[in-house]
Amino acid sequence: MSDFSFETTQTIPPLDTFIGQKRAEEALCFATAINRKGYSIFAVGHDGLGKRTMVRRFLEQRAAKMEAPSDWMYLHDFVNPRKPWAVRLPCGLGQVFKADLQAFILDLKQSIPAAFDNEGFFERAEKIKDYYSEQQSDALKKLALEAEPLQLKLVLQSPGGYMFVPANEEGQPMEADTFAALDDEQRKAFREAIEQMEKKLRVLLRHLAQLEKQSRLEQQALNEEVTNDALGDDLQELLTKYAEFPRIEAYLKAMHKDLLDNLAIFLDLDEDDEDAIASVSPDKRIPTRYQVNLVISHATSDHAPVIEEALPTHNNIVGHIENVTYQGTVATDFSLIRPGALHRANGGFLLLNAERILSQPYAWDGLKLALRTGSLRIDTLERQLSVSGSVSLEPEPIPLSCTVALLGDYDVLNALQEQDPEFMELFKVVAEFETEMPRSVPNQRLYTRLVSSMVASENLLPVSKQGVMRMIEEASRMAEHQGKISLNAAELSHLLREADYIATRQLKPCIEVDDVREALQARRRRGGRYPEQMLESITEDFIMISSSGQQVGQVNGLTVVGGHDFYHGQPSRITARVHYGNGEVLDIERSVHLGGSMHSKGVMILTGFLCGLFGSEDSLPLDASLVFEQSYAGVDGDSASLAELVCLLSAMAEVPVKQSLAVTGSINQLGEVQPIGGVNEKIEGFFEVCQARGLTGEQGVIIPQQNVMQLMLREEVLEAVKQKQFHIWAVSQVEEAVQLLLGLPAKKVYEKITDRLDRLREKDNDDDEEDSKDAKEKDIKEKDTKSEPVKK
Repeated sequence: MSDFSFETTQTIPPLDTFIGQKRAEEALCFATAINRKGYSIFAVGHDGLGKRTMVRRFLEQRAAKMEAPSDWMYLHDFVNPRKPWAVRLPCGLGQVFKADLQAFILDLKQSIPAAFDNEGFFERAEKIKDYYSEQQSDALKKLALEAEPLQLKLVLQSPGGYMFVPANEEGQPMEADTFAALDDEQRKAFREAIEQMEKKLRVLLRHLAQLEKQSRLEQQALNEEVTNDALGDDLQELLTKYAEFPRIEAYLKAMHKDLLDNLAIFLDLDEDDEDAIASVSPDKRIPTRYQVNLVISHATSDHAPVIEEALPTHNNIVGHIENVTYQGTVATDFSLIRPGALHRANGGFLLLNAERILSQPYAWDGLKLALRTGSLRIDTLERQLSVSGSVSLEPEPIPLSCTVALLGDYDVLNALQEQDPEFMELFKVVAEFETEMPRSVPNQRLYTRLVSSMVASENLLPVSKQGVMRMIEEASRMAEHQGKISLNAAELSHLLREADYIATRQLKPCIEVDDVREALQARRRRGGRYPEQMLESITEDFIMISSSGQQVGQVNGLTVVGGHDFYHGQPSRITARVHYGNGEVLDIERSVHLGGSMHSKGVMILTGFLCGLFGSEDSLPLDASLVFEQSYAGVDGDSASLAELVCLLSAMAEVPVKQSLAVTGSINQLGEVQPIGGVNEKIEGFFEVCQARGLTGEQGVIIPQQNVMQLMLREEVLEAVKQKQFHIWAVSQVEEAVQLLLGLPAKKVYEKITDRLDRLREKDNDDDEEDSKDAKEKDIKEKDTKSEPVKK
């Protein structure tokens, strides 16, 4: 970074591209350009890499080059109200149509009552009523006059019902007693006359019904004429304005017919007598059947949408239909259709967290159904699961054209690939995010721009050049490699905030290198309760770790403890004991179920190495036992196999091990030392123990040669190494570690072991010869006993 000319990040342009993610960027470019069914995206990588930020930024840049998609609305179907229409209009026109229809209906609420509330309408209506009333009256009078000679009178029995009854001399209905006093001949004559006249009455009543129907038709025609006059040219203007949209034209014509059939809505509307739907209507001034449910509108945007759904439930993804309860009534209609994230992202991009959507019941199935069918079907879960028998809606589906980007880690990706056969058909593009990138000059410049972006987005103090360099050093430490930089944006963001807090408290104009250093130290202090307790236990010999002297069959191994965002190196004493046997190595950790499978594998590998080295022609006459002393929480991993092997060699050769050294590394059966993880934490853990007891200049750590490039040690460790108060050795073969730890060439150690094994084998042979001689003598005695004559 010596060629960087900036003073602070204030002069550095923010990052507007991917950093170290060429592979992921290529995958995203492909998925967003192909625009085919099944090419949705699964962005995979470890947490903290900034996947969401980078994917969202990329999608927003791509969406800015795309046209805004169409508006979608749901309209009432006047023929089948259960199946609302889904109507598409160009971007922004949906809001215009909704406003036009709203103004049209509001005008009708004024003009229709006014058209019916005038003298001209009343006069014409009265004429129609009077004309047909007169026709009905004349017909009834004529029939009544025809009945008078028969001494019968036409009377109104009930509203709409007529009948003939006998009449007296005055022409009034005869009393029942009077009629009963008549003789049989007279009563019979009346009955026959009544029967004759009732036949004519039935014919007349059918005629009267026709007159009533004609009256209604003429009244309806008058109402339609008056309504059309009230409509004026407004409806025609709407038809003309939206003539290029056949679905809108069909809707307006159907609405016109419905208006004529439901004038009572405008004439007898009682504001206090609302129904269940009207009680929650967004615009109570307009009857719900004539409202526009504009589910998706992009009137305020000039590009495709990028939607991120933080709570991906089934309803939030695919939409739902609300129900309302009002005065004991449960109801719904098209105005209660609510869009989901897929509706809002239609024509653009939808960003979802894979783990969250998988944790929501039926949300994953709803998303897959929409992507598989290429359409958005709004349906209630109750209906899908047959839980509710209530009547619901069946809205028309909306065509779906949306690229979905799922964000998740490798565990979720592997689970979906293994357990969901539809996953790979719908998410064909996997965008893998790297955890680190090469520490080249161009990449360091990009990293500086990343720091500048975070400073700008969170309104932090600018960072000085030296401060940025220290952050890059820490990023290399997080990557555990001198030639790489960690891409964990979350950790960088945390460090920036903490350094900004320190610099702000000291009223500094920018974040300096000392502020970054103090932030790192403060972080270690906050998470240092357990390491401090362990260090105190070691210095008080409560946990027995030697950092000086020599001891046979005892080695300082190195482990890493901790979790989540904090790891700490800790030395651990490994001991070995050997005794006469047949070449078995007892792994005590495994025997008591405290050792993991990887640790057991390491012990088996070192056993194979020993058998190959000392027992290629004859079995080993020694058994051994290995254990991590004072280990109660379990041991796993094979990074202690080098330490365990040296410990065994020391016990077998009876050569002491230097306790001022600690060792870490894995081995194979050929005696080659293999790299391990957590090398920095392991070195620092042993350094802290030695520092607490006092550095002598003899202490140090032995690591695999391959881990040298991963050394990114803390400043105090580097200073001690520079002053030769602490040492770090790198080895590639077991023999190198043996010479450092035992102070003898490996050849000498192997010779001591071989001599000891030979003595034990000779002893075995002598014992075998003695056993063979005893067995032969015993056989001879048995034979002599059998050959003696039997005495009687």
